[in-house]
Amino acid sequence: MKMQGDSIISALIGLVGAVSNNGKTEQTDRVIREAFLCLKDAGSEEEMVQKIHAEKFIIAPDCATCLNPCGNTSDYDMAQFYAADVKVISAKRDLIEAICKKMGSSENVPEDVYQGIAYLGYDLEPEAYTQIQQKIMC
Repeated sequence: MKMQGDSIISALIGLVGAVSNNGKTEQTDRVIREAFLCLKDAGSEEEMVQKIHAEKFIIAPDCATCLNPCGNTSDYDMAQFYAADVKVISAKRDLIEAICKKMGSSENVPEDVYQGIAYLGYDLEPEAYTQIQQKIMC
């Protein structure tokens, strides 16, 4: 049930993990914004994933060569995304759409967007996705 943009979402979740451990660079917001615009415009997925990974390895350089990955900065396994309850999948898709809209109308990437991306890597109650979506859209 793979959808276009899955590899971008997967890589973004790993990038946000790196940011939560190490902070972000001057370029991180731009990369995240570009990734969501790429989702919306059906841009080159592989090229965008490479940009996301490049940013992640600037933030967490040891993760690129780690022999014992902890998983905190790993790309998310999208099979888990689709293994969730149908309501959770729907809430996650709505959240992705909300972030895409926000990135289309805003130059900056608020902290709520980073939190929303992190939420995509977990199976939470649908209400949790709705709450972060509402914060993002304010």
